[in-house]
Amino acid sequence: MKIKYILPLAYTTLSFLTSLPVNAQISEPASPYKVTADLVSHYVWRGSMATGSPTPNFQPTLAFTKGNFEIGVWGSTDFAGSYKEVDPYVSYTAGQLKLAVTDYNWNFDKANYFNYKNSETGHRFEGTVGFTGPEAMPISITWNTMFYGLDKKVDDSTKQAYSTYIELGYTKGAASFFLGFTPWESYYNNYGVTVFDSTASKKTFSIVNIGASVTKALKISEAYSLPLKVTLVINPSATYTRKDFMHLVFGITF
Repeated sequence: MKIKYILPLAYTTLSFLTSLPVNAQISEPASPYKVTADLVSHYVWRGSMATGSPTPNFQPTLAFTKGNFEIGVWGSTDFAGSYKEVDPYVSYTAGQLKLAVTDYNWNFDKANYFNYKNSETGHRFEGTVGFTGPEAMPISITWNTMFYGLDKKVDDSTKQAYSTYIELGYTKGAASFFLGFTPWESYYNNYGVTVFDSTASKKTFSIVNIGASVTKALKISEAYSLPLKVTLVINPSATYTRKDFMHLVFGITF
């Protein structure tokens, strides 16, 4: 082929290749692994402080996703070395509906971690059903019930208490609002007994978690922002301990 034909052909080919979209050349499949971590000023769970004192906690998540399924483990450790929690879970999401089973364990002194005997274990197994509305209806409702393990009635330690926590939520832009309650005697109202007043009547239905969260992205660079979150929590049921009545929690997600 003569040179006068080769040069125009090479120029045309080069022009075509350089005009291709860049993302078509470097596209990569999404990873099935999820690794995140939160740093919180103190650890408040469903209206109550999980640790004995308000100390910062580091909370990592390691998970694997396949289609609608996710299996992972979430944990929390304080900087004082006095608190540790390790919670495996499995979940299934279908549209706005989510189902999950979680194995909570923060009672490592109760029994060997791998001891799952119902009368001895430090584990609490919980089932969850949740619904999150679409953008046009940004409401949510979640029902959580413990069904096995260290969640027993006060007056009969051989029977499950089936501690239940129900939360209603509403999201508006960067703000979210929530109201959580327990419908009967349960873990969330100290199984119906007021700790510092043995003469008080038992609690049944209790509102245990009212509040709001606001998130903000702290821009680090053009490609990366650090999510910040502040949550105000009020627990009207926590009349037996002043330190649990109200919390203002600051968190960072990495």
